[in-house]
Amino acid sequence: MVTGLKKILIILFLSMPLLAVEVETSIMYENGMDAYRKGQYDLAIQEFESIISNNWNSPELYYNLGNAFYRSGNIAGAVWAYESSLKLSPTHEDAKYNLKLTNLKVIDRMDLPAPPFYLQWYLSIKERYTPSKWLNISLFILLLFALLMSASRITSFPVLRKLQGFMMTILFMILFLTLHSLWTQNYYDLGIIYSPQVEARSEPNQFSTRLFDVHEGLKVSINQKADEWVKIELLDGKTGWIENGNIRFIN
Repeated sequence: MVTGLKKILIILFLSMPLLAVEVETSIMYENGMDAYRKGQYDLAIQEFESIISNNWNSPELYYNLGNAFYRSGNIAGAVWAYESSLKLSPTHEDAKYNLKLTNLKVIDRMDLPAPPFYLQWYLSIKERYTPSKWLNISLFILLLFALLMSASRITSFPVLRKLQGFMMTILFMILFLTLHSLWTQNYYDLGIIYSPQVEARSEPNQFSTRLFDVHEGLKVSINQKADEWVKIELLDGKTGWIENGNIRFIN
């Protein structure tokens, strides 16, 4: 009895720091939401950013931070926050809608032609879940397939063999979506231009040739990093180097 009580006390003692952090985070979030409702957007941003700096994040946190940025007139911050929200939850409809509205204020926005309907259909499926969720789905389908194979060896029902072929097809489709989703997440580093106007240069230094300008709120890919510089790529294929302080990476 005493030993069991000691274990409980040890568990409670070890979990106290985590509980304290959770309580503090909850208080900061409520303070941020209260400040937002009162129109104190800078204070709301400060509270939400403090939570993020403590390595706590969620789609709703980034979504509300985006709203606060938008209300305060910080377009780059709003785009960054909404993009971060959608990275955690690709189906967050409010974040999608607000991101579209915010992008209308981005100077360098590029409206690409709509992809073919079959590609839209495929992307809508892939982006429905995060890579980690796709991985969990793949493991679940793999488990079902393994159980089905075991059942078909034990019994002689013809329907099990038909189901086995069907499950194999589903498994390959899910695995393809999972691998594509993981590749997209790990291959592409994305960021938002965070300064009003930035000069992109041919090399990572201030003395190289100025290639083009980009403005705040533009979403770009990051190809390379060199000291305090990053090489960005635009949707139209243009590339150039900008200083690290002019971009905020999407979490």
